[in-house]
This record gives sequence, C-alpha cells and structure tokens, in this order.
Amino acid sequence: MKREGSGEMSPRLTDTQKERRNLQILEAAKRVFTEKGYGAATLKDIIQETGMSRGWIYLYYQTKEDIFEALLDYQDADYEQNVNQLMDSSSSIWEMVTTIYSQQLQELHRSPHGGLMPAFYEYFLVGWRDEPRRELLLERYEKGIAQFAELLRIGVEREEFSPVMDIMDISILAASFQEGIMTHYIAIGPEKANTRMQYEALMLYLKNLLHPVSIKET
Repeated sequence: MKREGSGEMSPRLTDTQKERRNLQILEAAKRVFTEKGYGAATLKDIIQETGMSRGWIYLYYQTKEDIFEALLDYQDADYEQNVNQLMDSSSSIWEMVTTIYSQQLQELHRSPHGGLMPAFYEYFLVGWRDEPRRELLLERYEKGIAQFAELLRIGVEREEFSPVMDIMDISILAASFQEGIMTHYIAIGPEKANTRMQYEALMLYLKNLLHPVSIKET
C-alpha cells in the first residue's frame, strides 16, 4: 500500500483535511482494536491499517494509548448524536431506551469480535492499577450513569414513568446489569451466555422498575 507523507516536504493541510485524516486514523484503529483487542494491537498495526507513514501518525498521536482514548471520545460523540436523533424521532422515552439497548445488541451480533467493547474492557480492567486509567474509567462511569439518569428524569417529568425507586439508583443497577452481560459475552461467547435473553431480561427488569405508561394510556 502506498504511504502518504513519505516525502521530505509535506503540504500544509486545511482544518477539514486534518479532521479527515484524524478520522481516518481513528477508523483504522477501530478496525485493529476490534480484530485484535487492545493488548495484542500495536501502533505498527494501526499505522499499516491507515496506509500513512509513521511521521503522519505522530502529528496526531504519540502512543497506542493516545489513539485508543481518542477513539473512545469519538465513539462517545457518535453515541450522543444518536441519542439526540432518537430524542427527536421517538414517540416516548421508553421507546428511546428500548431502541438504545436493541442497537447495542445488534452491534454485538453484527461484529464477529463484539465490536470495540472487548478492547474497552481489556483496556480498563487489565489496567485498573494504573491510576490515570482508573480515573478515566471513573469519569466515564459517572458520566454514563448521569446521562442515563437524565434520560429517565425526562421520562418522569413527562409522566411517562412511575419509578419504584430513585432514578439514579435505577441507572446504576442498569449499568451493573449491562456490565454483567458484556463480561459474559466476552468470556464465554454470545451463544453460551445467551446474550439476547439477557438483554430481554434487562428490559423486563427496567420495565418493572420504571412502570412506563403506554402511549394509549396517556
């Protein structure tokens, strides 16, 4: 594959071109991390997947860890955009919740390696003794809990939910349930773990905690 930026002089890039190249790196990294996981993937693997020279990569990132954390931010932004779109297109918050979890299940079954999630767990759980990594995990955990709780709060304000307990506690329980599903999926595979059944059980659990009001009843 022909490598970009192999000459001594590199053309000055516009902001749009810089962003395009950054996305090219992140998309290549996602393919590598999805296929190999975090530990087995190398910076060299990512460079080869991009088709760029090492020098070009170093203009953006210095380490594999830098790329992975930037990829997580990129995935977060994509997820938030998806949530905003669902907010505009869904008839209720409960419909949004069921769609979000359905999309997660579809993503797991769409990729033979489970997408980026196995690399995510490998990065944070294997590296839990690394203090900066632990702090990042805690930050991401608290952000995720707060975002889901805010979604549930909107449902309560709209009188779509009659929760049986505090919505922040429901958000924490949902996250714990989901983490268990993911670790089972990674450890023993979707068939033995019966991932679809576990997701259906999670939705039934949330339904019993939230008591969503159907559109017809409103």
